[in-house]
Amino acid sequence: MCGWGILFHRDGRPVERPHLQAMADAVAHRGPDAEGIVELGPLGLAHRRLAVIDVHDRSNQPMRLGDSWLLFNGAIYNFGALRDELEALGRSFRTRSDTEVLLHALDAWGRDALPRLNGMFSIAFSDAKRGTLLLARDRFGIKPLCYHLSDDILIAGSEAKQLLATGLVAPRPDLSAARIFLESGRLAFDDRTMFADIASLPPGHALEIDRTSRTVTRHRWYDLAARIVPSRPAYDEAIATVRDLLADSVRLRHIANVPLGAALSGGLDSTAIAVFSRAMRADPSEHVVFTTWHDEAGHDERALARSVASRLGFRHVEVPVDLPGYFTPDRLERFARLQDQPLPSGSHFNEYTLFEAVRGHGITVFLDGQGSDEYFGGYGEYWFAAQRKALRAGRLDEMWRNFKGRSLATGDSLGLTVRKWIARQLGVVPRVSPLMEGAFPAAIAGAIDADGLLPRDFEALVLAEMTRLSIPYQLHSQDRFAMAFGVESRLPFLDYRLVEYVAGLPASYRVGDGWQKRILRDAMHELPDAVRRRRQKNGFSAPDASYWATNNAAMRAMIDDALDTLAPLVDVARVRRRLDAASATTGDYDQAMFRLISLAAWVRAFDVPL
Repeated sequence: MCGWGILFHRDGRPVERPHLQAMADAVAHRGPDAEGIVELGPLGLAHRRLAVIDVHDRSNQPMRLGDSWLLFNGAIYNFGALRDELEALGRSFRTRSDTEVLLHALDAWGRDALPRLNGMFSIAFSDAKRGTLLLARDRFGIKPLCYHLSDDILIAGSEAKQLLATGLVAPRPDLSAARIFLESGRLAFDDRTMFADIASLPPGHALEIDRTSRTVTRHRWYDLAARIVPSRPAYDEAIATVRDLLADSVRLRHIANVPLGAALSGGLDSTAIAVFSRAMRADPSEHVVFTTWHDEAGHDERALARSVASRLGFRHVEVPVDLPGYFTPDRLERFARLQDQPLPSGSHFNEYTLFEAVRGHGITVFLDGQGSDEYFGGYGEYWFAAQRKALRAGRLDEMWRNFKGRSLATGDSLGLTVRKWIARQLGVVPRVSPLMEGAFPAAIAGAIDADGLLPRDFEALVLAEMTRLSIPYQLHSQDRFAMAFGVESRLPFLDYRLVEYVAGLPASYRVGDGWQKRILRDAMHELPDAVRRRRQKNGFSAPDASYWATNNAAMRAMIDDALDTLAPLVDVARVRRRLDAASATTGDYDQAMFRLISLAAWVRAFDVPL
């Protein structure tokens, strides 16, 4: 895991070293172990390394093979198998790193090497053999890659702040993105970012420049929808396959030459990873697991996590989170600068505190349960989509079993479960924050953000969450906060083999008998029922609403300051009238209150002109 930057003058002018140094310095936190800068006429390469596999200097970057050069951020988990294949072709290696294997794979197969990789990666490859410059990103976008492209220049890197640090790209805001963020909290915009002049290379895409003609092509090398093959194996067979794929994914993600730990929330996903991690440890006490907690009701899972850690023999670290303590302008500006965008809620304070503690305990590689909900059907919307699917197919008996099972699983009465179903079918769910509705000048106001709407079809919902809504946003946030402390976060549930297989299974295998993530619950028979059959799903909790109720004057003052900053963007008088009408209760809290504060912090952090 690293940070890299590349600068290419398309008109042939030589690069200037200060620009490259600025790009390296801007992501020093991503790579505390080594720095490398190379000037190649009109092409410049900058790299900061976090040493994880083959930690010797021989594996530093930029890495060279003949006249070709590689910049790489991430991890290639199947590099051992690829190395064997390349050695059979006559290739020889001087390191034990996945970086060198990737370099030879790209040299041998060009961009056709990408589908052979099992890993997370963003790469820049100057290919002397083919006369091209290739930028590419992994299937799901676990590793970031942003860029600015004009007639004269290509500048790309791991984080937007690198591009801004050169002075070659201005921090102009994308006002439409800012409006959508305030209205709905959405931050995943396909190839757009919050900066108008900086794009994000979408997951599973590559950008290629012909060094001679200077032409640029962008193509999609991975399409999840095209890779999903619907199947209906016997349920027991599907359970066995899910176990095998997840176990192998965990095994691969244990490959490291530095200390490794993991999250243990007390939930299904992190506990499943913990079970398969046990087999990877000769001495389980060397495996450190982390649980965040705070005093708000329903968000202290230490007892359950302790029980699991004790059963597996792991060392357990409990991380207290002072959520209200993060409500300061300085903190929020720091978070905005780390993220290159505003935070949509205070729930991310947990994530920041977690990775700070992980690094403080000497852990460099960290396994997390991110990614399973989006294709195993873990969110509430999947249950509603599954019932619509059963209704359309005329499977009323299945639908009735799910209603009864849902009532038992959630603790809601059967009548309440039915009423919630009806409300969802009628679309009685606000799409835009009441605080921000109609609160933008005509030049910025737009139609409802259709791209942010959740599809009602089950399979379409999976694809939307995996490719353009939940996963891109979640991965962005986790990467920035993990790398803020030089921690490589690995995600076993985002192994493409597991994703493709589960996404092809019938919806009833994933949401059935009232349970979401049904097949994963049934597959993990080792887990205590307190984990497998939990009624409530607890993610990272947000202190926003309670802070509004208990520290109303302080939060209102922060919102007023934010409105002064954002005055060119929003109708300040209208928003303040609505704020004046809101009582200091959690019931009157609107999530856009936090978003106003956070967006203003982003504006200040990057001196964004409005």
